[in-house]
Amino acid sequence: MKTAVEVIRKLKAAGFEAYFVGGAVRDFLLGKTPGDFDVATSAEPDQVKAIFDRTVDTGIQHGTVLVLTGGSGIEVTTFRTETGYSDNRRPDKVDFVKTLDEDLKRRDFTINAMAMTEDLEIVDLFGGRRDISEEIIRSVGEPDERFQEDALRMLRAVRFSGQLDFSIDEKTLGSIRNNAALIRTIAVERLKVELDKIMANKHAARSIGYLIDSGLADQLPSGEIFRTDWSGFIPTPDPLSGWLYAFWQNAKDLSALTAYKFSNEEKNTIKRALDAASIEQWDSWTCYIYSSKQLEFAAALTDRNSGWIRMKENLPIHSKSELAVNGRDLMEWTEKKPGPWLKELLEEIERKIVFSELENEKDKIKGWFLNEYNRDK
Repeated sequence: MKTAVEVIRKLKAAGFEAYFVGGAVRDFLLGKTPGDFDVATSAEPDQVKAIFDRTVDTGIQHGTVLVLTGGSGIEVTTFRTETGYSDNRRPDKVDFVKTLDEDLKRRDFTINAMAMTEDLEIVDLFGGRRDISEEIIRSVGEPDERFQEDALRMLRAVRFSGQLDFSIDEKTLGSIRNNAALIRTIAVERLKVELDKIMANKHAARSIGYLIDSGLADQLPSGEIFRTDWSGFIPTPDPLSGWLYAFWQNAKDLSALTAYKFSNEEKNTIKRALDAASIEQWDSWTCYIYSSKQLEFAAALTDRNSGWIRMKENLPIHSKSELAVNGRDLMEWTEKKPGPWLKELLEEIERKIVFSELENEKDKIKGWFLNEYNRDK
């Protein structure tokens, strides 16, 4: 915060207005430590760049310049208005303005439409402080206008309900119901970012309740997966836990993996965790072939106790690379060429070691192997 205060003071010393805006002000009033401090100013981008030695044009067409100072970066954005949202997401035109009032009018919700001076004085034109005290999410001005400007705001309202454990104002919620179909105009990548944040919310079940009640779920790709009982879901900071819960509750229908463009790593984690959850009795082999993360997710789905953690920690080996022998050893001992037999015998050795039926020592493995090999001849 100290660095951001210095940025504000330097802008003001140059004759411009400057304030903290957005989520930082909201979090400050909630008694939380803001993660980011954004600054709004009457200075235009070229003027901001003239005041500070080091800047980056992160969004200069929309008036945003990243000021690098004090070992961190502070986003500084010129007061602006936005008009013409032909794609229901981005403004067709951005105009720089000179007053804070005009800038705050364009913001999404009252709790995000406040400003704060460097001396911590709050500028609240739309009742944001009241809505924070009443734990309400309410649109700035007419909600239909706000959501038709940017349809993603509807999903943001749902996300904030769980993030802050707030209710959505009835007029705002009614507008989401009326405009829910507009969410289809938003790129699926943007939808997943918001849904990931919803899944990781402490009060995710509340958000998903609004997702269903508002009609947004019916407009989302594979939206039927959200229509399940979320009372048993315990959120974690990893959003995959929420997606996994939805898939598990919906009889493991993985169609949404394609719909939401999960990364290969995410898809693998989801599929493997669901496979592990389907195994009735976990043994040493289960703990060996699945990662700790996959097992942790699977255990949460099936209410298993934490005994698997000790079982995994105490495994004789944790990966095939730890085996004391390899395929070359087996070929040398048998003078045979590679073939399916090699993979089968290596896996048998691996399983016996994992189950502590054979010590992971080369000589002992060789003795067991030659005995078994010669017995089958």
